[in-house]
Amino acid sequence: MRKFIIKHTKYGGEIEVVYNAQMLQSINFGNAQITQDVLAAFKRMLPTTLAEFIRAKWVGSDGVIVEADYEISFDEFWNDYGKKINKSRCILLWQKMSKAMQLAAWTGIKKYDAYLKKESWRGKADPETYLRNKYWENEY
Repeated sequence: MRKFIIKHTKYGGEIEVVYNAQMLQSINFGNAQITQDVLAAFKRMLPTTLAEFIRAKWVGSDGVIVEADYEISFDEFWNDYGKKINKSRCILLWQKMSKAMQLAAWTGIKKYDAYLKKESWRGKADPETYLRNKYWENEY
């Protein structure tokens, strides 16, 4: 059995998808704030086999898929972010985040850094501000 957490900009919260014996076993919309239209589209687009799910790029750049056992450590985030201020407060914020959110925050660092290169007059936010204000969700 393999479990995946899906987070997308079209809805809040997370969706949990479970594959067992290479076939879709369950979908848990749990805390996802999702409209009926998005729900129907999600069900239509969700691959029925694990192999298709892994190969697919169906979530696109606005979504994040994390295998439930996969974790980004705080140290990975801290080192990749580069600006090392208020570590203890950042650790507390990091621990309150879901795995999907942690992955999104970590992968969003590259997009944020690229934005800062284009807007050279802007300084990099403290990591606490980045986490608290979910900078990775901004459209740069």
